[in-house]
Amino acid sequence: MLRRSLSFLPRRPFSSTPEIPSLYSFLQPSIFALKKTPSPPPPASPDQPPRALTPDHIATLEANLHQSLLTSNTDEAWKSFKTLTSNTVFPSKSLTNSLITHLSSLNDIHNLKRAFASVVYLIEKKPQLLDFETLGNLLSGMKCANTAAPAFALIKCMLKNRYFVPFGLWGSALVEISRKNGNFVAFLRVFEENCRISLDEKLDFMKPDLPACNAALEGCCRELESVSDAENVVETMSVLGIRPDESSFGSLAYLYALKGLGEKIIELEGLMDGFGFSNKSAFFINLVSGYIKSGNLEYVSATILHCCEDSKFGEETYREVVNGFLNNGSVKSLATLIIEAQKLEPSSVLLDRSVGYGIVNACVNLGLSDKARSILEEMDAQGGSVGLGVYVPILKAYRKEHRTAEATQLVMEITNSGLQLDLETYDSLIEASMSSQDFQSAFSLFRDMREARVPDLKGSYLTIMTGLMENHRPELMAAFLDEVVEDPRIEVATHDWNSIIHAFCKAGRLEDARRTFRRMIFLQFEPNDQTYLSLINGYVTIEKYFSVLMLWNEVKRKVSNDGQKGVKFDHNLVDAFLYALVKGGFFDAVMQVVEKTQEMKIFVDKWSAWIFLNILLLLPLVTPVSTASHAIPINGTCHDTCGTIPIKFPFGTGFGCGHPDFARYIKCSSGTLQFSTGTGIYTISSIDYPSSTIFVTDPLMSTCSSMQNSGSFSLDRASPFTITEDDIFVLLGCSTTSPVFDLDEELCDTGSGSRICRGLYSCKGVSGIGLPQNAPISTCCVYESPRGLGSGYALDLPKLQCSSYTSISGFGDDAGDPMQWKFGISLQYNDSYSSDKCKDCEASGGLCGFAGLDQSFACICRNGVNSSNNCLGRGFAWSGTVGLKIQMEMVLGGFWFLWMLLLL
Repeated sequence: MLRRSLSFLPRRPFSSTPEIPSLYSFLQPSIFALKKTPSPPPPASPDQPPRALTPDHIATLEANLHQSLLTSNTDEAWKSFKTLTSNTVFPSKSLTNSLITHLSSLNDIHNLKRAFASVVYLIEKKPQLLDFETLGNLLSGMKCANTAAPAFALIKCMLKNRYFVPFGLWGSALVEISRKNGNFVAFLRVFEENCRISLDEKLDFMKPDLPACNAALEGCCRELESVSDAENVVETMSVLGIRPDESSFGSLAYLYALKGLGEKIIELEGLMDGFGFSNKSAFFINLVSGYIKSGNLEYVSATILHCCEDSKFGEETYREVVNGFLNNGSVKSLATLIIEAQKLEPSSVLLDRSVGYGIVNACVNLGLSDKARSILEEMDAQGGSVGLGVYVPILKAYRKEHRTAEATQLVMEITNSGLQLDLETYDSLIEASMSSQDFQSAFSLFRDMREARVPDLKGSYLTIMTGLMENHRPELMAAFLDEVVEDPRIEVATHDWNSIIHAFCKAGRLEDARRTFRRMIFLQFEPNDQTYLSLINGYVTIEKYFSVLMLWNEVKRKVSNDGQKGVKFDHNLVDAFLYALVKGGFFDAVMQVVEKTQEMKIFVDKWSAWIFLNILLLLPLVTPVSTASHAIPINGTCHDTCGTIPIKFPFGTGFGCGHPDFARYIKCSSGTLQFSTGTGIYTISSIDYPSSTIFVTDPLMSTCSSMQNSGSFSLDRASPFTITEDDIFVLLGCSTTSPVFDLDEELCDTGSGSRICRGLYSCKGVSGIGLPQNAPISTCCVYESPRGLGSGYALDLPKLQCSSYTSISGFGDDAGDPMQWKFGISLQYNDSYSSDKCKDCEASGGLCGFAGLDQSFACICRNGVNSSNNCLGRGFAWSGTVGLKIQMEMVLGGFWFLWMLLLL
């Protein structure tokens, strides 16, 4: 019976070439190569008997072999061994085994061939020289090199020559090699021969173990798909006394399901009960696999529903199920399966153990999120209830793929269906929305959390506020805070308002900061020293010192009435007030600050105040004023040039110069004319007054010679500038998921834009953003914003998922050579600000500017006098002895203030 059961495989000889009784016959490369190559015929040689080795020569060769192994001289050791064996002389047992072990450990095919040839030769000629351990070392080397053919040939040679090695020394290695190569047929040949010898010779140490039997059984079931052969292996296991396990029954379950043998499946399940197997997971998993392979989807559903009370399936099984059903176009069947499973599953089933979760999660992990959504829609069409277990995997996929808007819409559906998401899911979705700069989705999710009465909102609140702060969106921070400020689950404190005020001040949006400050007080949040420090620094930046004076009056009242309640009147706040009030010329207020510090025993930096007063009060007296040269500063701050750039109205070189609408955006710093927006400060390279155009350069903007990760670029909505239509904005290194590639939006110019992209990507500088030269232009976009190019234009690179940007304002003499292109941003300004007053002022040698709290027109003259009209003697604010008297009073007051400080 055993011989009959193991005779299903055709036999074939080990090699088709005639055997040559020489060591070299085993070095043929065919065993180690994928394709057999014919060996060249040996060269003809006269028949001469080999010369016999003398005892001295043998001793010398053995000594050389030993020394070569000690020094790892592999080729020399092999040469000595080959010389000895060619003369039918064998080294000592220890030397022989050391050589083979050394060759097996080198992990290269050439030396594995040598080791293989040596072992086969010794098995045939003198097997007693071989240690079992040496054979195991050779098989381990073959396993690492993944050489299946010689491994099977070696075992066949052992069995053929009755060199019986315990199965435990080689069986597991052969099984592993078989699995790596999918070569179960070859393994079955060796397995059947080994079993025959074990039984015929009654050699228990040759008896295969259970894993080897399961490997043979798996080969019959999954490779050969032969019922008779599989049952023969089971019969052999019974004869050998090897008890099957769950894996054994699983292989048979797969085969019976594949063949549609329902009665045998029932019989097999009964046998498992007889063997006492309570865990039938492997049985049902393989059963489902077999049904899927056969295309019997009805039985797949029946098996899964049979196991609903005690789910036995993992992710791999659900992947098979999803692939099987979708390959047959059975989305409807999957939806039906989930609905029926929900009816049978106990209420205590864990979310991630439900059938619905398993199927939808498998769709998601296979990259089929849209198919998962189709299953939801089909379930809804069938009138089935959709549990959280079906929704959660899709939400996770949307979060991972940054499809935050779709995730938010799905959350709304979940909430409307009466289901409740957990806090962790909300938090993770809000975090994903903020990282994708999808702020509206984050707000919607947070509103849903509040409406769902989630008790803990602190984590998501902090995530939103921190994200908005990092992305410089104080206006959204203010709107969000105003919406949630009265929710008792959120602990809104003064520092939250401070963050918004600080962000507004840093962006130069003082009106918004002031509005937030008023709102803060209205809601009865007490400002503290950090609140006032932010506002002071903001006002100083735009030189609104009168507003600082108003703040001082408020702080003075608070400190006097409340004794520092809420406001920490320390040296930081004192220094900030002193600096601002001295620069603004409010000396009475300065003295009030000093008196308050003396009263409260607060340290004052006297030397800093002394320096401020020297600069502001003494310098006008010692600096000679000349009208001979227009390069000399006018009124201390205003010039008619900045570096080499001539400055004309409406521009000015500092605050109070030019038109007030331009003063907040244009200033001269250290001989460089600068343009400021909410995203940074840029250099103005030139001004074209006839065309009312300025040209600015962004140091982080990419050019052909240098590309780098850029910042964003924006124009304030209130600014008097617009981007000219001649500018071509190009986004570089964009993600394939960038919204600019949305075909419905048409944000990229796919016509002439392709030529521009190819030109830029041909530049060597493209390596600066991690791209090779002449990279595919699929990550490049000639950007056509739907918001137009006027004021309020914003180029938000993080939101657009792009690495860099550039602006091309001209192509030079050679449009095909990007090195000749002109890179920069040209901005057109409103030139309607000129007036007759300004023309009269300029005709009289003055510069147009503004003064006073109402920022009214002022003609700034070269003699240090401001005029309301011109510099020819009409409308002076002060002149002659009046001006000198005022200056002297200021200087004397300053000296008095210095002495007061020094005496403190």
